[in-house]
Formats: sequence, structure tokens, C-alpha cells
Amino acid sequence: MATQHRYGRQVVASFSLLLSGLILAGCYSSRLEPEQIPVGPLPEKFTPPAGLPQPSPSIPELSGKRRALPPFWDEQKSPLPASIERVTSRGLDLTFLLFDERSYHLSVADKKEGPDTEWPTAESAAMAHGALAAINASFFDAEGDPLGLVIENGRRIGKWNSNSSLTSGVFAMEKRPRLLRRQHWRSFSPTRHLIQAGPFLVENDIAVGGLENQKRSPRSFLAWDGGSRWALGYAAKASLAELAAALAAQPVTQLEITTALNLDGGRSSDLWVSAEVPGGPLNTRTLWNRPVRNYLLLHRQSR
Repeated sequence: MATQHRYGRQVVASFSLLLSGLILAGCYSSRLEPEQIPVGPLPEKFTPPAGLPQPSPSIPELSGKRRALPPFWDEQKSPLPASIERVTSRGLDLTFLLFDERSYHLSVADKKEGPDTEWPTAESAAMAHGALAAINASFFDAEGDPLGLVIENGRRIGKWNSNSSLTSGVFAMEKRPRLLRRQHWRSFSPTRHLIQAGPFLVENDIAVGGLENQKRSPRSFLAWDGGSRWALGYAAKASLAELAAALAAQPVTQLEITTALNLDGGRSSDLWVSAEVPGGPLNTRTLWNRPVRNYLLLHRQSR
């Protein structure tokens, strides 16, 4: 019986010794080798869970692609003072009358009886309407009728033209002025002033392709940054393709040209600006200019 008792104590002691050794070995091993946590491949693109704030796609720095900014973004800028800027871009001499729609607005002045009646020049049209500036506007046919639709103070003149490239664009003065493709204008829109002209020279900051590149003539145009900044423009001698490339090169620091529309040109091209505008007076009219059907006029916003 005593022998069995001693044998039992020896077994227990041996088991305790073995267990202690295993514990010590595990502790030593855990100090030398940290726990290995399996890590899978990193996702190619992390998508934050729904509910977390997302970067706005309208902010160029975050999206990597320029998009139109919402109106409140542009309103944070101070209004651009009206001024005349003369620059050279891609070998072309360009003249811009810069203005901000928050301080100025455009209107249409149309000659009811045809080009050879009232206001033979841009200067006389501006003077007759108390405007700071005037530029020739839409095209007209051999009989002196507008080539497309014209709206002056809500009065419709001429007919909507959906065929000619010379009427492919629209300047519309609604709640705010805008330039748009003719297929995007709606006849039920509450429009105070409108002209059809064309072709577009710049769209989405890029020169429009396929434009005529042989005939170099005086050119009139209207440019817009997609926000509140605009310009009436004149080029003394350029083809449509040359003018488009020169404008898309962004030659004026105060105006990022998102959209530019060609107006009637050649002997019709006529830009006049009052001496009240910094850099004025300006008169691009030449002796061989002909009378035109209508003008765009620049006025100060009424207080």
C-alpha cells in the first residue's frame, strides 16, 4: 500500500513537471514570435460606407475633372469690373470687353424695317438705347430678314431655324443669360431677349472641331465662363478654326472661356465701347462695313 502511494506521488510530480515545461516553452515562444494575423490583398478602390461624407464631384481639385460649378460657388467671387482687354493668342489679335452679369446685362435691339433703316452703326445703336457698348448680333438674309429667331423685350421676330450652322447656337436672356445649343432651348421658356447665331467656337473649354479654316475675316463673338463672367469679342482677321483655337487657349486671365459663340462677321463685324468703360473708347468699325439687322447691347444693372 505504501509502495502504491509513493508511485502515485511520482506520477503526479512527473505530470506537473511536464506541464510546467510546456507552459514555459509557450511563454518563451510567444515573446520571440509575435502573433501572425492573416492579411488579405488590399482592395483596388476603397468605397466609404454609405452615410459618410463624399467629395463633391463639382470641385475640380477633388474630382480630377472640371465640371460646371453650382451657382453659389461663382457667387462667392467678387463681380468682375467691366474692362477692355487686348491680347494676342495663337498669332491672333483679340479684343475683349469683359463684364459680370451681376453688374451688367445684355439686351437685343432689332431694326423692325430692316438693316438700312435706323442705327447704321454699333455706336449709334448704343447711343439710342443708353448702352455702354454694342456689337452686331445675328445673321440676316439677302432681304434683310433675320436668319433665325430673334426676341426683343419678349417680342418674337423672324422664325426658328433648325437647319443652318449659322443658327446652331442660342444666346437667351431668361432669369439669367446663357449660351446653349438650339436643341436645348424651349419655346415656352420665359425669354426676354434671344438671338440664334453660330457656329459654336468653344464648348466645355475645348475648341470645336471641323470648323472652316481657309477664309480669314473680321469676327465678332460672345464668350462665357459658365458662371457670371462674359465677354463681347472681336478678332480683326481669323478663320473660324483659328479663332476657336485662340479662344480655347484661354488668353484672358480674368475669364476662363467655357463656351464661345460666333456672331455675324466679315463686313458686319462691329464692336463699339463707351469711354466710361476702363480701356475705352473702342470702335472697330471700318469704312467698308455694312449696316446690320440687330445688335447686342450692354447696360448697367438697374439698382
